[in-house]
Amino acid sequence: MLERAMATAGYSANNAAWRSRSVLALSAVIAAHVGLLVWVSAARDKTVERTVEAPPIIAMLLKDESAVVAPATPDVPAPAAVVAAPQTTQPPVRSKAPPPRPKPARSAAPAAGVPATPSPSRDMAYSPEPVAAPIAATPVPAAPATIASAAAAERTAPASSTPKSVSHVDCDIPKPDYPDVSKRRSESGTAVVRFVVGLTGHIETAQLQKSSGYPRLDDAALAAIHAGVCQPYRENGEVVRAAYSESFVFGLTE
Repeated sequence: MLERAMATAGYSANNAAWRSRSVLALSAVIAAHVGLLVWVSAARDKTVERTVEAPPIIAMLLKDESAVVAPATPDVPAPAAVVAAPQTTQPPVRSKAPPPRPKPARSAAPAAGVPATPSPSRDMAYSPEPVAAPIAATPVPAAPATIASAAAAERTAPASSTPKSVSHVDCDIPKPDYPDVSKRRSESGTAVVRFVVGLTGHIETAQLQKSSGYPRLDDAALAAIHAGVCQPYRENGEVVRAAYSESFVFGLTE
C-alpha cells in the first residue's frame, strides 16, 4: 500500500514536471511566432515608407536659342561689272565651188500622184552652215470610188442641169377644189402652173406661170399640183428632169 502510494506520488510529480516543460515549450513557440510577425510587420512598414517617398525633382533651365544674336557679317562690296569687249564679226569665207560634175541620166518620170522630191542646190550643199531642206508632204492617194458612188454621181449629175421642157408627163394630179367663196362671188378663170418632175418622180418645184385673176383659184391650182404623183420621165432609156405646164380651168358651169 505504501509502495503504491509512493508510486502514485512519483507519477504525479513526473506528470507535473512534464506539464511544466510543455507549457514552457509552447510559450517559447508562441513568443517566437509573435516576434516573427512583429519583425515582418516592421519590415513591411519600412518598405512602404521607402516606396511612398517621392524622388527629388531636378529642374533645368533651357537656354533660349532665339535670343542668341548672330554675329554681324561684314559687308562685302559687290564685284564690279565686267564690260564685255565688243566682238568683231567677220564675213564668212565661202569656199570655191568645185568644177561642175557631169549630170546624171534623167530618171524615169515619177508615178502619178506622187510629187518628186526636190534636190538641194549646189550652193546649199557647200554653204558654211547647212540648212535643212524642206520636206514635201506626200499626199495620200484617194481611195478608188466604188460602183455605187459612181452610179450615184451619174444619177445626181443630170439633177443639177436645167430640166427639159416636155409636152407630156405621166402624172396623176387630182382635180383642184373650187373654193365656195369664189363660187358665191362668181370668180372664174384659168390658172397655168409649171412644175418640175425629178429623177425619182417627185415634184421638185411648182410655180404659177399664168394667174387666173383670183388668188384663191391660183392657190387651189398649186395645191393640186403638190398633191399629184408622177413617174420619172425617161428619154432614150435615161431618166431626166422634166418641166411641164398644167392648166386648170375654174368655171361656174362645173
